Amino acid sequence: MCSDKYTFRTVEVHTLHIRDFGGERIIQSLGEERTFEISTARAREELRAVLFPRKKIFRECLPFLLMIVIGAVMCMLLSFRDVMPMLRVLGVLCVFVGVSGSAGKVRDILRERDRLAGMSEDDALKYSAWRCVLKSAPKKYNDNDITYVTYEDICRLDADTLAEKYNLLPAIAKKLRGV
Repeated sequence: MCSDKYTFRTVEVHTLHIRDFGGERIIQSLGEERTFEISTARAREELRAVLFPRKKIFRECLPFLLMIVIGAVMCMLLSFRDVMPMLRVLGVLCVFVGVSGSAGKVRDILRERDRLAGMSEDDALKYSAWRCVLKSAPKKYNDNDITYVTYEDICRLDADTLAEKYNLLPAIAKKLRGV
């Protein structure tokens, strides 16, 4: 890309979750049009963080590593006493949850890295810029969740694909296609 920034024109979709005795249902409405600009330098920084994820892996796995340590300590210290066998079981469960949780996080992070590594540099930078937008944009307005739908996707995708990609109601996806 020749310019020094990425520009994304979006439409907000507000989603309200209503829970009652009949279960959960959602109501969606279109919000404002927004334009986001992310510098190429910021997109490169985000891309570098995804391609070299050591810090992210440590940051995301730290709670699970703490669970493993606490569980191991519980198992070792309480194995000398027969007073509290349930706490030993709790320690084993902590270790199991910690190992499986950290393995899942590492798998997701490495899957994202491999996905971006397979893209061209321009596509990877654009995707990284979009990730920066999603990180910095407001996610809630009052009780509504906010989803940002790009005009590029509105023009490129049909209503069913748009509804699937952004978790939209079919009527809202059709309304977006008419925007």
